[in-house]
Amino acid sequence: MRSWRHCSRFCLVRHVRNFGIIVVIALVIAAVPTAGQIAGVIQALLSIALAALIAYFVARLYRDRRIDIYGLGELDRGILYASLAGIVVVLAAAQSFGTTAGTLILVALLAACGAGLVRVYQAWRSY
Repeated sequence: MRSWRHCSRFCLVRHVRNFGIIVVIALVIAAVPTAGQIAGVIQALLSIALAALIAYFVARLYRDRRIDIYGLGELDRGILYASLAGIVVVLAAAQSFGTTAGTLILVALLAACGAGLVRVYQAWRSY
């Protein structure tokens, strides 16, 4: 592990430059009247790109592990799909759980989905 003491001058200059770029971007967003809207558009584009990357990763993972998934059996495969779908739905609707009771329901649903994933993992490891 490298510490800051072992960092060359070039490394320090690079970090200062990167920090300066972030400060300039923040100042532009604060100073320009429509920069907040532009930042919102950029945030939306980055969110879409992140969702696309996650979808690509899941598709690759599915293609690489298809034999393992089909080897689970119908019950475990159903639990796997239901747990993953439950996590996606709960996280998509997380803003609707604004109260304390809603938060407890959110945690309980995520725990149930996590328990399903653990059960499938244990069944997969038993083979």
